[in-house]
Amino acid sequence: MAGFTLGRRWQHLAAGVALTLAAVTLAPSSASAQEDNRPTAHKIGHVWTIILENKSYESTFTGLNQNSYLWKTLPQYGELLRQYYGTGHYSLDNYISLVSGQAPAPDNQNDCPQYKDVTPGTPAPDGQTLASSGCVYPKSVKTLFNQLDDKHVPWKVYAQDMGKNPTRENAYQCGIPGNPSGAGVPDPGSATATDQYVPKHNPAVWFHSIFDHPKDCANVVPLDGLAATKGHRAESGLAQDLKHESTTPRFSWITPDNCSDAHDATCKGDNLSGDPNNHQGGLYASDLFLEKVIPQIMASPAFQHDGLIQVVFDEAFPPYKMYGNSIADYTGNADKSLNTPTDTSQSIVACCNELPGPNTTQPGFQAFGQDTTPGGGITGSVLISRFIKPGSISDQPYNHYSWLRSMEDLFGIDHGGTDGHGHLGYAGADGLRPFGADVYNNPSGRALPPAPSGSVVYPAVANSQEAEHPIVNPSPAGR
Repeated sequence: MAGFTLGRRWQHLAAGVALTLAAVTLAPSSASAQEDNRPTAHKIGHVWTIILENKSYESTFTGLNQNSYLWKTLPQYGELLRQYYGTGHYSLDNYISLVSGQAPAPDNQNDCPQYKDVTPGTPAPDGQTLASSGCVYPKSVKTLFNQLDDKHVPWKVYAQDMGKNPTRENAYQCGIPGNPSGAGVPDPGSATATDQYVPKHNPAVWFHSIFDHPKDCANVVPLDGLAATKGHRAESGLAQDLKHESTTPRFSWITPDNCSDAHDATCKGDNLSGDPNNHQGGLYASDLFLEKVIPQIMASPAFQHDGLIQVVFDEAFPPYKMYGNSIADYTGNADKSLNTPTDTSQSIVACCNELPGPNTTQPGFQAFGQDTTPGGGITGSVLISRFIKPGSISDQPYNHYSWLRSMEDLFGIDHGGTDGHGHLGYAGADGLRPFGADVYNNPSGRALPPAPSGSVVYPAVANSQEAEHPIVNPSPAGR
């Protein structure tokens, strides 16, 4: 990719940050938050979450595929979470869990073959909603975006390729594929040669509490913005918003298209290589996307001030060619010539006492030709911030509900929700651990140079009150 080298640029940025910028602390924790034992509020003020697709940890962070930028470069600037888990299979149920705390349900486990309202849509225990069919949740089901609205925290969803074909999705109404009432919309969209946006990877289109409100839909835009048309003003995209801290949302959700998010092994359209004949997807294409977008974010005033970048995968698919999303086959056999899949264990496990919810017996669904599975598998995740020590690794288990709880805590959301302390759905589960001192392990915010991944390792601890005992490795091996 064209552009500056991340290492040189980061060292320059780090020096400037260390010398000139002071940290800004969010509002102090309330009494209810303290009673809830949530971590102390952190000094992060801007968050960018990039969601990638369908890769287990062994596929992404071992060098099995052509993605050295994600698995080698980025962990040197932040922290690798080796025990980060999805919450279900296939894609859509993970997106719904991430932003609302709703557990998987039959149709969203199947990526919503019919875009229609859930029925009966009535409340169930633990902040859940009964959804025997359908995928679009009623107004009563709130999301992180609604919580941010209530706190007057600016947010945006940036969706690559959204609106390229207006007959497939309405870019002015959050990117919905049509009207979900009644029978709804059959086959709500997959990638095409000219439009690789897919609704199932955009969390805004699954909640009436978002797309019924024009003010909220104004926050859901194509990654590169929208030109003005009759009746609609122009909407800025990510690159334009990043130019000034005042125009940068406090929370940004970034959905790459079905090529750039590693979903398709062979892209329906182009990747970001600049070669119109290059249709290689998978982790190769997602690396191209990350190499373009992450330096843009890191160079922004908002990130330099108090930013956090998160690269998260929705679910863990095995790294085998047979599933159509990988260029590699991992055998695990002593005889490598067999070249047959032998181990899907990373792709079917769960963590954090994940509950199945009221609508399905297993969050893992009938994945990979196996029996119903307990969860979404181990994906791993990378986080980059001044408030995180470069080269860190955490082995503390986290999942999408932990992520939601962590974002609610970070933005000072401490009222309402399932538990009365601001946590939606299963993000309010008793004992669920949000990101702790193992993640926010550089509280001073003093900018530090990159370090080999594994320089500091945080073993898992039993609960958030237990002291961390990081292991310092001056010369990490194998990284």
